Amino acid sequence: MQNIKNLTIAEIVAKDFRTSDVFRKHQIDFCCGGKISLLDAKKQYGIEPETLIREINEVLDSNAAATHAYNEWDLDFLADFIERTHHQFVRNEIPVLDAYLNKIAAVHGENHPELHEVKSLFQASAKALLAHMEEEENLLFPKIRLLANAEKPENGAKPVFIDHTITKLIGEHETEGDRFKEIAQLTAQYSIPEDACNTYMVALSKLAAFEQDLHQHIHLENNILFPKAIARESLILQ
Repeated sequence: MQNIKNLTIAEIVAKDFRTSDVFRKHQIDFCCGGKISLLDAKKQYGIEPETLIREINEVLDSNAAATHAYNEWDLDFLADFIERTHHQFVRNEIPVLDAYLNKIAAVHGENHPELHEVKSLFQASAKALLAHMEEEENLLFPKIRLLANAEKPENGAKPVFIDHTITKLIGEHETEGDRFKEIAQLTAQYSIPEDACNTYMVALSKLAAFEQDLHQHIHLENNILFPKAIARESLILQ
């Protein structure tokens, strides 16, 4: 990957999602907060750009299997992928995690009072995410699929205008990103305490996996799908 210093973190991850492991390792936000340079990351997170560049190049030079080339996918295909993969994951995991968190808060809440807040934060996030995904699937994604195959509209054709909806959805992404940052802090980055039972361990493991999937989910939308959709709309309406 050339000229890494001239790219934002979001652009680096968009070019090769394997690099997200580097930013995740240093707890650097690459989805909602990814519109910053590596130099800005030094100011915000205290990590030297040279360290990040070295680790990014190590990942790119490794034999690790390359991830999907999300940035090269057509708009409609990417929207379908997000729905089938990430939206379905969220819907499947919410009831499972809710049950686990209710149980460990009841059993371990006295020794670990933070679990009550973790449970509350997750439940608030779950409710918001379900409504958020409904809006995407019923309002935004159908428009994006139309844009993917649209020609320049004839005179009098009604424009799609997706910017306002996308701005709102990005704001909601930031809210959920912040909520999970708080969950991660409360659990010391999902560390397993010495007195944890198997249910406790599974709950934290699944919660960490949920956050990791959410980061990829938000990254695909904020940094690839949404910018490409806006660019496509601008092209056909000019």
